[in-house]
This record gives sequence, structure tokens and C-alpha cells, in this order.
Amino acid sequence: MIGGFQKRYLLDNFWLEPDKHVLTRAGQPVHLPKKPFQVLVQLIEHRDRFVGRNELLDLFWEGRDVYDDALRKCVGSIRKALDDQTDTPRFIETRWGVGYRYIGPLEVQFVQGATTLTEIEKTRAVKIVVEEEEISDETAETGISEVKGSTVAALSLSSTLRQYPKLTAFALLFLVVIIGAAVVMSSRQRSRSSTVAIANPPTEIRSIAVLPLKNLSSDSESEYFSDGLTENLINSLSRIEGLQVISRGSVFTLKGKEIDPKEVKTRLGVGALLEGSVLKNGGRVRVNVRLVRTEDGVVLWASNTYDRPAGDIFTIQDEIARNAVAGLRLQLSGDDQKRLARQYTNNVEAFDELLRGWYFWTQRTPSGLRKAIESYQRAAEIDPNCAMAYAGLSGSYALGIWYIPLEPNEAMTKARAAAIRAVEIDPNLPEAHMAMSNVLSYQWDWAGGQQEMERARDLDPNFSTYGYAYTLLLSANKPDEAVLWIKRSERLDPLSPLVSANVGQILYYARRYDEAIDQCRKTLELDPNYAMAHTHLGQAYIQKGMYPEAIDALQKAIALSEQNPEIKAILGYAYAAAGMKEQAERMIAELIETSGRKYLPSYSVAEIYAVLGRKDDAFAWLEKAYRQRAPHLGSLKVEPTLDSLRSDPRFANLLRRTKLT
Repeated sequence: MIGGFQKRYLLDNFWLEPDKHVLTRAGQPVHLPKKPFQVLVQLIEHRDRFVGRNELLDLFWEGRDVYDDALRKCVGSIRKALDDQTDTPRFIETRWGVGYRYIGPLEVQFVQGATTLTEIEKTRAVKIVVEEEEISDETAETGISEVKGSTVAALSLSSTLRQYPKLTAFALLFLVVIIGAAVVMSSRQRSRSSTVAIANPPTEIRSIAVLPLKNLSSDSESEYFSDGLTENLINSLSRIEGLQVISRGSVFTLKGKEIDPKEVKTRLGVGALLEGSVLKNGGRVRVNVRLVRTEDGVVLWASNTYDRPAGDIFTIQDEIARNAVAGLRLQLSGDDQKRLARQYTNNVEAFDELLRGWYFWTQRTPSGLRKAIESYQRAAEIDPNCAMAYAGLSGSYALGIWYIPLEPNEAMTKARAAAIRAVEIDPNLPEAHMAMSNVLSYQWDWAGGQQEMERARDLDPNFSTYGYAYTLLLSANKPDEAVLWIKRSERLDPLSPLVSANVGQILYYARRYDEAIDQCRKTLELDPNYAMAHTHLGQAYIQKGMYPEAIDALQKAIALSEQNPEIKAILGYAYAAAGMKEQAERMIAELIETSGRKYLPSYSVAEIYAVLGRKDDAFAWLEKAYRQRAPHLGSLKVEPTLDSLRSDPRFANLLRRTKLT
């Protein structure tokens, strides 16, 4: 109410009366709850601009930390009350990443008793697209726009007064004062807004963690979809030069946990986090996300809920990534734009199989890797031009040698064919070059493997460098430099048990055993059931002469790894080193007995014979490993368990043949 006059709005055939909190249509009340009513009034009264989501949340939810879903439902209630449509809106326009704007027909009336003053504003024929950054740059035109608005209002009121001659000159003077006051207040309000923008200028945020999207489906088998989308968003954002993106190994340790943004900042050292949920139901996908500043929990950007057909998943991902970048205030180069726009496939079914492949590959279990191979094979069959399918297939075969385990020659023949195909299809795919690096290293082309690793790192600034660390250590024999690189990987992925365990193994190979033990214990704090951490801990204990502790750690690793024969062989070495010859011989017999049913790592059997002092048997098994082209031979130069063989000419010959001299 202004000076005794009550204001009301005519929205086409709806009457909105803010002072009475009433919305009517053809004389009949239209139900609109309190918050939607307040939001509608706010949009109408600020119809000259887009009203930001954060502004609305702060005004009507009192700054509470709420998901964008609450505001989305609120706007949905307004649309329902006004019979508005989201695809062809008549009243409320949505601007992704910016906010909402009233665009409908409008007639403003000031009513006092029998007196009614009317101002008509025509429907906007053209929707004006305003970027969020441009809103604060309108201050230079404020004076002109305010004068123009005042003139229009005065003309409208003058016309009205001619229709109502009973209005006195006093009333006219009063209304002019009202208009003038409104102009001044509006000008002050804009001035205050401009001052806030200057006092708190938007700054770039150069680090982000994409937290695992919550799976809202009642079907637990849909977990692969939410995890896969998370992985895909991580990959997309990591392509941006200068943006530090925490790798999946760390963020997935936070899966299913309610984490305060400040805690994320403390644990991961990032300036922002992207979080949300996904629901896959039949042929539709529903995704809701928001970008939060970790320093204070402020929501920088929140999506309208994406509720679309499954075939729109590529568009959804692209919109999320681009809006997140906008929320971080990053300026993208042309190359960044191209990398961000990259899609692995345009086929929805193939993409679904890629998500399954990622999900099972990360489990690093025999059954998980077998399923990953099947999923990647299906993706390649559905879309023969999907480079990521072949890169994933190659990586799964290579990893399967260690975890299933697969026979190396057969597995790497398939891995090589898949890696070549991946690079042929997309020479700019980092994963394709990583796969090729594994293949070349398997062929003992260490320089080629390192070159491919560096190519992958150049294409993706956030690509993990722990593979590069192994290359430096195993082929170049630069343990200290390798430790520096593996530590860099740990900074990019501080909560990942995989990366942490790899740090422990590099320290073991660098013969820094005390540090290796500390690192493995740190890994087990992250995940007490991580088999490889127990394995590397056991190896370090052996070299320290702590045999009971080594045996205990290795027995735990065997139980956690589905009876992995390589870890059994390391346990056999621990028995031999501890002087428990009978147990060591029994372990050798058990491994040989099971070799008919599963691949036996000959290299690891050679280690047991080496510590038992049976050099001829040790070299016989090393020769068998050479014929198998076992990838374990890559550690010949640095493996402490083989120290007793290094003075033998046969060892120098083996180093020469594996191109490690």
C-alpha cells in the first residue's frame, strides 16, 4: 500500500492483489501457497530483469541451505496456478544458470475507494536473453532508463486523470511525488546492488570436486548409472586447462555420506563442489545438481531439475558441465570449449554400456573386471566408432592380468588390438593413449610407453600421473623422481586407496621401507579392506625383517583378493625369508597344482626360489615369465627380492632382453 492506494496486477485474465494475498480468475479464487505467491510478486515487481535463484532462496527461505528442488517446485506451483507451460511459457521465463523472469501481459492498478489509476504494460514480444554477468553492467544506463520509465508512467497517469476529472490537483501532485520517490528508491536500490557487486567481486574458482550423484532409484542395479554419470562429469571438467578436478578415487570415498562443504574443503582442498542426485526410471532420467562454494556453503548455481527422456542424457551432461563452469567464473579458451564438448558416443545404448564398464572396472576384482570386459565389448559392438569403448576394453584386459589373473600373452594381444583401434578412432582421447602406453610397456618399448603416457597427460591436465611414476621408476631407474610424481598424483586424489597404495609400492621399490610402511598404514585408514595395501605393507615388512607382521598382512590380503595367486607367492617368499622352508615349499606346490585351473605368475614363484637359494630353479621360472611376457618383469631392475640373483650373468642377460639395461 502506497499513500492509501492499494496496488493490484492484472495478468491477462488473473487478478493478483499482493496486500490481500489473493489471486483470482473470473472472480474465483485460485489457490497459491504463501511462498509461490511471494515469489510471483517478486518476479512481477522486478520484471525488468532475471531474478537469480540465490536471491529468491535468500529472500524466502531465509538463506537456509536448501536444494534447488524447493524453488523448482515453487515455480511449478506458479505455473500450475497460471496455466503456464514450461515449453512455451506465457508468464514465467526460465534462464538456465541465471534465474526466472516475468514476461506476461501486465496492467498495474492503484486503487483507493472509487478511484483507480491504471498503467498498462504490453506483453513482451521478444524474450531478452541476459547473461548473469551482464546484469551488474547496466548501471551506466540507469539514469536514462529511470527517466524513460517515469515519463511513461506520468503519461499513463495523465491519461487516466483525463478519464477521472474528479481527481483534484492535490491528488495529481501526490501521485507525482509517489512516482518520484519510487524512482529515487529504485535508483538507491540499484546503487546498493552495484556497491555489493564491487565489494564482493566474482572471482574464479580453480578447483572442484564432483561428489557421487545420489541414486534415487529403488533398483540397486541402477547404481552403475549414477556412478557412471559422476565419472563422466569428472572427465569432462578435468579437460579444462588450469582447473584442478579431484579424481574419482577420492570423491567416491565420500559416497553415501552427508558431508559439510567446509569439510570437503578441508579434506580435498577444493574451492567448490558439485553434488546432486539422479533417478533413472524406465525411459526417463531425472537429474538435479547444484554447485556449492566450500568456503561458506553458498550455492553458486543450481539446476532446474532435468526431467527428460533417456535420449537427452548427452544434452543434460553438457548443460551441467557448462553451467558449472559458468558458476566457477572460468573463462574458457577455444581448446577448452572443444574438449568440453567432446562426447564418447552419440548412441544411448552404447553410452549405457560405457557407464557399466566404468562401474565394474573401478571395482578391481576378478568378477568386476570380467563384467567390465563384457560391457566394453557390447559398447563397441553397438557403436564401432566409440573410441572410449576400445580404450576401456584394452585397459580392462591389461588390468585383468594382475587381478583375475589372465594369461599375459593372450590378454595383451587383445589389449593391443583394442588400443590401436581406440587411437585410430580418436587420437585426442587421453584414455586411448594411456591404453597404448600399457601395450608398449608390455612390449618392453619403455620409451614409447613413456611418450604415450606424456601424450595422455598433455591431453588431460588432470589425468593421473601414477603410471608415469612407474615408468620413471621401472625403466629409467629414477626412484626419487618417481616418488615426486606419485606424490603429485596423491595430491590430485588425496582420498583414493588405489593411489595411496601405489605411493606405498613406489616407496617400496625405492627401498624407502619405513616410509612405505607408514604410507600403507595411511591407506588402510582410508580403506581397511584394501587388499593391495595389505600386500605392499607385507612386502615392506619382509625387507625390514618383520616376518610375523609380514605374514599376517599377506594372509589378510589373500583373503580380501579372492585368493590371488600372486599374493600367495609373496606369502611363500615371506615364509622362505623367515626361515620357514617347509611352509615355503608347500606354497610352491600349491601354486603349481592350481596352475592348470588359473594363470600362475611365474615371476613370483622365481622370487621364492631366489630367497631359498635355488638359483637354477629361480632362473628357470624367470625364463618362463619371459616367454609369457609377464608384465612383472618390468620391475627386474628394482625388485629387492631378486637381489641375490643380480651378480649372475643370466640376470644381466635377462635385463638386456627386456630392454631394461
